[in-house]
Amino acid sequence: MYAITIAIRMSLAFACRIYSRTFLLIGASIYSLFVTKFSRAEKNETEALAPMIVTAKGGFDEPMASSPWSTERMEVNDIRLTRRSMPEALSNLPSVLVQNTALGQSSPYVRGFTGYHNLLLVDGIRLNHSAMRSGPNQYWSTVEILGADRIELVRGPNGITYGADAIGGVVNIISENPFFTDEGILTKGEAFARFSSAESSWTGHLEGEVSTQNWFAELSYAERSFGDLEGGRQIGKQINTGYDVLGTNFRLARRLGEGSSITLGFQHVFMDDVPRTHKTVDGLEWEGLSKGKEIWRRLDQERNLFYGKFAWENASGIADEGLLNLSLHQHEQDRDRRRKKAGDHLIDDQQGFDLEDLGFSSRFEANDPWGGRVAYGFEYNVEDISSFGSDLNNTSKISRIYAQGPLAADAHHHRYAVYLRDTFEATSGWTFEPGIRFSSVRAELERYYLKNTEISTIQTPETKKYDELIGSLRISKEIADGNFLFGGLSQGFRPPSLYDLTSTDETSAVERPNTELDSETFMQLEVGLRRTAGNWKFMVTGYHTWIDDMIVRSPIVSGESDVLKANGDGFIQGIEVDLSYNWSSSWSSELSFSWMKGEVEQLLDDNATGTLSIDGRNYMPVERATTRLMPIQAEFLTHYAPPSSPWWGELSILAVDKAGKLSLKDESDDSRIPTNGTPGYILFGLRGGRSIGKNSAISLAAENLGDEDYRVHGSGLNGPGRNFIVSLSHSF
Repeated sequence: MYAITIAIRMSLAFACRIYSRTFLLIGASIYSLFVTKFSRAEKNETEALAPMIVTAKGGFDEPMASSPWSTERMEVNDIRLTRRSMPEALSNLPSVLVQNTALGQSSPYVRGFTGYHNLLLVDGIRLNHSAMRSGPNQYWSTVEILGADRIELVRGPNGITYGADAIGGVVNIISENPFFTDEGILTKGEAFARFSSAESSWTGHLEGEVSTQNWFAELSYAERSFGDLEGGRQIGKQINTGYDVLGTNFRLARRLGEGSSITLGFQHVFMDDVPRTHKTVDGLEWEGLSKGKEIWRRLDQERNLFYGKFAWENASGIADEGLLNLSLHQHEQDRDRRRKKAGDHLIDDQQGFDLEDLGFSSRFEANDPWGGRVAYGFEYNVEDISSFGSDLNNTSKISRIYAQGPLAADAHHHRYAVYLRDTFEATSGWTFEPGIRFSSVRAELERYYLKNTEISTIQTPETKKYDELIGSLRISKEIADGNFLFGGLSQGFRPPSLYDLTSTDETSAVERPNTELDSETFMQLEVGLRRTAGNWKFMVTGYHTWIDDMIVRSPIVSGESDVLKANGDGFIQGIEVDLSYNWSSSWSSELSFSWMKGEVEQLLDDNATGTLSIDGRNYMPVERATTRLMPIQAEFLTHYAPPSSPWWGELSILAVDKAGKLSLKDESDDSRIPTNGTPGYILFGLRGGRSIGKNSAISLAAENLGDEDYRVHGSGLNGPGRNFIVSLSHSF
């Protein structure tokens, strides 16, 4: 119970801080304004028709309105006009910043965390693995959302249910539930096409479904091609930014009985020659940025997911509901680049990794003895990974085979965990959700090197083991009809990955292996208020995250790309507001807002007076902003959709403040982040569409109407200039 003791102690300490009172005052003010001023309206949706989510409870349904978590649910059909990739589907949400290293390499920051500090799921199956590198990375772009039903986001640490990496949030790409007919055969399908002017892109998607009384089959195929991205009025075309991607999804389901089924699935995505332009001579010099020195850098990624799922409900006993998942995740990455060395020698180098992740998870729910619901489960994953690298001097024709690639040449990674969570309602009306989880991780480092070009630097094989016990407590209560108060203390953790332990190349930096790193731990206190009834609807949330031993990368020499890794402490805190009002049956408006502040310990290069000596150089521990700290952001939307009309329309205004608080690593990243920070911007857009008959629709969008030059903070290219998008869909 050590973790729960720590949780209680930290919560009491936090309650003594001034900003905790600020969160409570904000919640009380919002409640007074919207609940007292507007009478207790009746719920306009019944519990049965209310939006449901499954991610917060590990795959089991719960009403979104009463969830004790800050959540989002986005229907893919509603966002596919303007969101061209899975990471960008999360754009503009409160406390979410979607950084674009390249057009095909996007990475969401959720509550200040990105990369392997957020957990990505596909139908509840974990896609995170130990080869994922730190910081913004390209892996989330390998998930095709066309063909999926919806995307769910649960903000904050959810380590009890999902274990390692669930720190900033959990994102789940969810397919439509298999459906079975009462009799006969039912078929349906859809064709979808999208064209964008600024992206010089086209997208095609085709899917079909067949169902009988006991069988269901679905096949989906998507292909996308992007040309060079057109920036704003001054930047114009951004050279060497286009790429191609294709994705396939297949599912076959069999009904076994009332409430039980088995599903077999396969997903394949291939991304071809995705350029990382900011590191090359085609990078921008906008706002004082520096171009890269490489001639080109391109990335191929191929990902396959095979899985089987067995689900049942209403079975009574100790496993009234259950989910069993067995999966094999294969991920291959290949990076090619060309550099110019002294004497005008052109060096072509290649590196990559091959990974296989075999995973099993079991999740169960049942009634507990005191009238609530208990959830429990067991998970196990084993990964096998190898990496490779080589280079060729085009002048001398001398070729070298590297000792390893971006991480260990040969390694294995094992993870198992058990968890227990209970949900029950007290006589006072409060719902409590305590939970506990034990996880154990073992990394077997068979072959890794201090310098991947020199086999003489091979290290002695070693095994690293990390055990973690964490706890959480979530609470919620309906304090008035359709008004829910929620919050809690949640812990998260992340052991050092194979990338942390053995990497010699961090893509934007040069680093060295470090097997002495400790596990990262996180604690978040969250208080929120959600209203789901009447014309006014809102969610307001305040949170504070304590950071303990987060693995932080700092420049070895100020202004240079070489980095060292060390554990550091810090915090991130913020406020999220999401407000909507239905003016009439045809008109509605939404306003979202987020503010964030964060600091973490870093090592400042101060060779003269530094207090910490590493490899003969002195450093000064300092508190600086977390990397790519999200600036203030607000978005206003107004929708027009008459119930009896085939037309709909929407106006959008997005305002983003200047991002001027930089980490030490941000300051050295002068090909992506201007010296004084990333400028703020305001974007205006119009969208609309019309249904054509019962089965077809056309949608149009005009984005960035002012043709502004802008970039999302930390990105490697600017956003699209004035952009016209058209999409066509036809169901059959």
